[in-house]
Amino acid sequence: MLGYDRLIRDMHPRVELVEIRLDGVWLSRGSFQGTKRDFAEIENLLRQAREQVKRPILATFRTEGGHVSITAEVYESLVAQAAKCADWVDVESNYPYLGMTAEQATAAAENPHVQEDNEKRLTSLLRNIHGNGTGVILSRHCWEPSPNSEKEVSDLLIYQLNLGADVSKAAFSPQTPQQLANLQKGGKTTFLLTHRPTILIGMGALGQPTRLAGPQLGNWGTFVTVGGPQSAPGQLPLAQLELRYPASGF
Repeated sequence: MLGYDRLIRDMHPRVELVEIRLDGVWLSRGSFQGTKRDFAEIENLLRQAREQVKRPILATFRTEGGHVSITAEVYESLVAQAAKCADWVDVESNYPYLGMTAEQATAAAENPHVQEDNEKRLTSLLRNIHGNGTGVILSRHCWEPSPNSEKEVSDLLIYQLNLGADVSKAAFSPQTPQQLANLQKGGKTTFLLTHRPTILIGMGALGQPTRLAGPQLGNWGTFVTVGGPQSAPGQLPLAQLELRYPASGF
């Protein structure tokens, strides 16, 4: 995470949204306990960012593929608190399964009663966030080699839109040309069916074309680095995106 002085210095006029990775703040601590001090620190960080950066702020606490321990209950409170200070928040659609083992999460996901309860929990959180006038990017990050079908992509994106997302985001990890094709076709199909905002990302080197595809995949936007390290595999620097879109917005 960049210091504010460097963030402001490196800010580019074409950067329309600044993501603050809250999990990065707690990376060295290993866990987010949800103490009063933790929440006060989040509020101060986001308010300071909005004042100094002069761009809309997206607050993200990444658990999928992350290294910071957090429970579902604390994550829920964290996101609700961030929504009071940020313009947008990222909400992981799988967050109700936080703290479960892979086997427990799989069993829970296959139980229709548990799935229904989790969906109610998600939609309640989204209503709370929207009540603050804050936008929601509902996201899912799949780190195993995927997707194995076009339908897998479109089903996930549409599912998240139906839950109440303003923007549905899905990040996959294609390892073969066929998986990359599934990803691209699934994104385009979703846009043609819904005409609603999505963000589709192929993580890693093979997936980089998705970060450059832009409107061709129905992408609402893409994530780039601005003077700092990648926050996800395959993320491109802004300068490389400008080579593809030199004259107009993404």
